[in-house]
Amino acid sequence: MTKRPTKPKRQKKSDRLMYSGISKEEMMCDMAVAPMDRLAEHYDQVWGIDRLPELVSPETAAKYGSAMAKLNAALEVNDPAEVQLRTEVVMRGLHAMDAEAKRLGAQPASTDVWEVELNGKVIGIMRDARNWKAIKAERPDLELVTLREVAVALAAWQQTVPAEYERAIKDSFGDEAEVIGFKPGEQDLDDSIPW
Repeated sequence: MTKRPTKPKRQKKSDRLMYSGISKEEMMCDMAVAPMDRLAEHYDQVWGIDRLPELVSPETAAKYGSAMAKLNAALEVNDPAEVQLRTEVVMRGLHAMDAEAKRLGAQPASTDVWEVELNGKVIGIMRDARNWKAIKAERPDLELVTLREVAVALAAWQQTVPAEYERAIKDSFGDEAEVIGFKPGEQDLDDSIPW
């Protein structure tokens, strides 16, 4: 499995308090990447975070990966002219991938959220976590979790004594029985009833 190319990280080296000894070349490289950062963030909002290369042909994705690798190499050596050139190529690549994704009929990442109220708090389970920024913008009141986090929590729950009680209840009353609450302090009951 090959590693996907990642966006270069701007270091915010324009901050004179944190980067007082920055060179002119480093500053120029940092600023040259800024428009690409803004464009990449725009496409992340449209398609989902880092999702656009997945929506295009392998050939287009490979070209974009090559452009990103060349930009990263230019940033490593602090070459302002090369960084500017490579940033422009990456930006053209982002526009091309957006156009191709639209032409292929790709759909943006889902902002679907399943909501569950639990102990006075509303939890939002995201169908597609790659669009979490858009979901959070729409629903800042939700505590967001991913489907994977739900699965991990369920796997952990299944290893507990209360989960054994739940299984016994469902064995006795059928799958329509539902756990509606759990109080962690009450799991060590001195009771001969196994549920």
